[in-house]
Amino acid sequence: MKNTIRPILLALALFSASGLFAQKLKAEDSSQNAGKVEWMIRQVDMGSVPFGVPATAEFQIKNVSTENLMILDVRSGCHCTSVEWLREPIAPGKSTTVRATYDAQKEGDFYRIITVSTNFDPAQAVPLAIVGKVQKRESTAQN
Repeated sequence: MKNTIRPILLALALFSASGLFAQKLKAEDSSQNAGKVEWMIRQVDMGSVPFGVPATAEFQIKNVSTENLMILDVRSGCHCTSVEWLREPIAPGKSTTVRATYDAQKEGDFYRIITVSTNFDPAQAVPLAIVGKVQKRESTAQN
């Protein structure tokens, strides 16, 4: 009887201890993920942009946490703005660039927003803006 109860008690003790360790590890992970990023600038004024010439803005982001930073997603509010970003981990203390290119096919003022989501807070996207004015299209008048 003792030989059958001992392995059962040992298994229960190990199972209970592993559950406590897993909960502790999970709590530590969530506190470490409270990372911080530093945006050098959140709005870029492109000034006067020639009609039909794409205008690219660069946004510097620095990982000021102790964990690797991942840019999970960068979204544009319209088809007229394309985005580029590094899809690799950014080590603590290192920086990277997010690029937004506006296709200047419409005359006049523009204000375009892109949003950036990171692994530090995926639910809270950071808005970035590019602004400027597209010059009037040069007329090709024929005489």
